[in-house]
Amino acid sequence: MGLNKFLFTGNLTRDAEIASTTGDRARALIRLAVNDVWTDEQGQRHERANFFNITVWGSDAENAAKYLGKGSLIFVEGRLASTEWEKDGEKRYGTDLVATQIQYVDTKKPGSDNA
Repeated sequence: MGLNKFLFTGNLTRDAEIASTTGDRARALIRLAVNDVWTDEQGQRHERANFFNITVWGSDAENAAKYLGKGSLIFVEGRLASTEWEKDGEKRYGTDLVATQIQYVDTKKPGSDNA
């Protein structure tokens, strides 16, 4: 039995946009900033942002492009997907983050500068 799942809450660093369509399925890309907060041994609080590129498919992609602008706060659940491609005659490997569910927490309108 295996488990392949990620859960993130974070803010979009740019507007969600449709990247392509495959057949009748839209594909959108979102870039999410997720803060990592911890306290060190001396009691000092630290914060670091982690950035993730997430692929969204179908109607979720279309809705993301319509409603999710830079700064929108979302909760996203998804899975990891292995990818393989060839570049300059060499096989390359990577891991994609694919959203399976998105909850809109606080949306910003796409197309405006929502810092």
